[in-house]
Amino acid sequence: MTDNHLDNEVLGPEGSYYDHVKQQEEEKKRQKDDAMFPLIIATTYLILGFIFHMWHPGWLIFFAIPLHYVKFNSWKEFFCFPVTVALIYLILGFFFHLWHPGWLIFLVIPFYHITNGK
Repeated sequence: MTDNHLDNEVLGPEGSYYDHVKQQEEEKKRQKDDAMFPLIIATTYLILGFIFHMWHPGWLIFFAIPLHYVKFNSWKEFFCFPVTVALIYLILGFFFHLWHPGWLIFLVIPFYHITNGK
């Protein structure tokens, strides 16, 4: 056996024991943060509504929940995700009154999937 082969047997696929423990602790923290995210969003919405009377545009913050849980490989993938496209459309409509040309943004979704072969 070579020294390199022996090191791989002792350390295992994750690396050292301490790296593995650290990775597990980070995973537990991420799971707790992920579980709290919808509650944080709901609390933020209530604060926007009760204190700033922004019930109407404030509900758009709920789009952050599905966007938080999806892991994107690139910015292009993020901007072609249907939830992101719907959020952009609503922002264009509510804040800039661009409902008519704004609907064209929905064409990004099929165009992205046709060009990337998905």
